[in-house]
Amino acid sequence: MISNRLPNDFDPHEPELPNQEFQLLVSSLLDESISDQDFERLQTQLQESASARDAYRNLVELHLALHETLSEPVVSIAPDRQAWPQVVTQRQVFVPLLLASCALSIAVACFFFFPMKERPIAWTSSEVDSALQLHSGDRVVASANHSNEITFRNGVKVSLSQGADLEILGDKKVRLHKGQVYVDVGEQGKGFTVLTDAANIVDLGTVFGVGANSPDETEVLVFDGVVDVATNSRKNLARKVLVSGQAERYDKSGTGERIPTVWSSSLSSEWSTAPDGRNSSVASITDNVLGSSNAKFYMVVSGGFREDALVYVDRKYEWNGLDKTGIPQELIGADYIRTFNDDKHCKDIDITLTLSREADVYILVDQRYLIPDWLSENFVDTGWKLGIDLGLSHRAGEVKAPPVESDVERFLGKGPGNSVDVPVNVWQLKHSSGQQVHLGPNGEKSHQFDNAIQGAGSMYGIVILPKDRKSD
Repeated sequence: MISNRLPNDFDPHEPELPNQEFQLLVSSLLDESISDQDFERLQTQLQESASARDAYRNLVELHLALHETLSEPVVSIAPDRQAWPQVVTQRQVFVPLLLASCALSIAVACFFFFPMKERPIAWTSSEVDSALQLHSGDRVVASANHSNEITFRNGVKVSLSQGADLEILGDKKVRLHKGQVYVDVGEQGKGFTVLTDAANIVDLGTVFGVGANSPDETEVLVFDGVVDVATNSRKNLARKVLVSGQAERYDKSGTGERIPTVWSSSLSSEWSTAPDGRNSSVASITDNVLGSSNAKFYMVVSGGFREDALVYVDRKYEWNGLDKTGIPQELIGADYIRTFNDDKHCKDIDITLTLSREADVYILVDQRYLIPDWLSENFVDTGWKLGIDLGLSHRAGEVKAPPVESDVERFLGKGPGNSVDVPVNVWQLKHSSGQQVHLGPNGEKSHQFDNAIQGAGSMYGIVILPKDRKSD
């Protein structure tokens, strides 16, 4: 067993205490004065450093403890004013009462004759209903046959799964009573909070999912960014920071466990932690990596393999054809698994893929690595090739990105043959002895890495094509 998965930037000499800049960033976040630029810097530090996440959790817990202490009622030690002699004239009593009576009369008249229309917090629409205004206290229940999307005034978008029950508590707070939601916070919604019976989930610049399919359990998945999770049993003592590609299930006692497999479709807002045997060829996928810091999930995307499909759960890189001919047609529309790029240097990893039906399994390997024994013994090189685009995000109006070595900020290209940085070879499983397929680590680095930057390399991808779908 592997005791832990260490990030590529792990430094055993990294200081345990947060630096002054980090403390100031967290402080400005807590008092809601943080700028957009500083917010992005804080988010980056939390994503890239495990010690930063620990420091953040400690600072937030200290902040909450101080807030609770200072919120206690203060016993006054001033002299008792009731013992002081007071002289109150009749005029001093009558004038304030008269003014108060007039103000109350005006307020009542305005309420009845000029009622104020409350400004909506959000709007919802479904496939069958037109837009509906939502206010604090409103409750939305998605029908069993249709899903709903709620758009808040601050730009936050919340997609409800079929049957989900969501209560609006404010422009940045909701309570999920039942079901699943997919939350895209955007740039103006930082701090957006989802409450459940088991946990409070606070956004720190994120796209995330929350499931409350049981009154005693809450599932939290981070698709992009960072969230702060506080279990309701010990809000100040059981905080957890989750980053892109991590998912955990929490119960009311505050205990969290890793969710190793998540199923999705080509629509990113549709996700599940339970397999769908009708649509997916994958029953489960997990590994032998243990440890409290290992909360990453494998994402199974049913029928989603195509140009510009996301490669990993912890990066925004994309799959593309090496040239204009594109990805091999045999693989288009297949199921595929988004793995962790951080596992590219993990030498002892053992991945177990369990199939739900008979299928062809393909491994997409960075051609700069030497071929490991487990791959050559059980798989055959198909001769097909494709590639990985190492950009960070798409840029409006841009199709071809600058080279990786350039000083220009790297963005994603669009379509086959554009901005492909890592050539990949496709290997096919020779034969399956059952429903389980075991996969090992990358091979040793070849001389092709001699001039590469430190940390270069890519974890392999996994594509599954069910035989019944292939025959169709």
